[in-house]
Amino acid sequence: MTRRRKILLWIGLFVSLPAALYAGGSFVFYAWMSAAQPDRWTPERAGLWAYSALALAVIFFGLFAYCVVSVIKEANRMYREQGGAPS
Repeated sequence: MTRRRKILLWIGLFVSLPAALYAGGSFVFYAWMSAAQPDRWTPERAGLWAYSALALAVIFFGLFAYCVVSVIKEANRMYREQGGAPS
């Protein structure tokens, strides 16, 4: 794995989880806004924002999972190459 790919995976790992949590919190917030202030936030408007935030949360969580799996696979490959695993 190249140095650039490792850096990008680690950046993705540290950025994607907070982004997923923020987007998940936004989903809850916009759903709550629809119920709390129905005159300012119509169900269509709040629904659009809420489901957009939910989609972003799913995308960022998927990116987080991909980065975790890639980093673990690379660590296992390096461990096997160094002769640490019994054959």
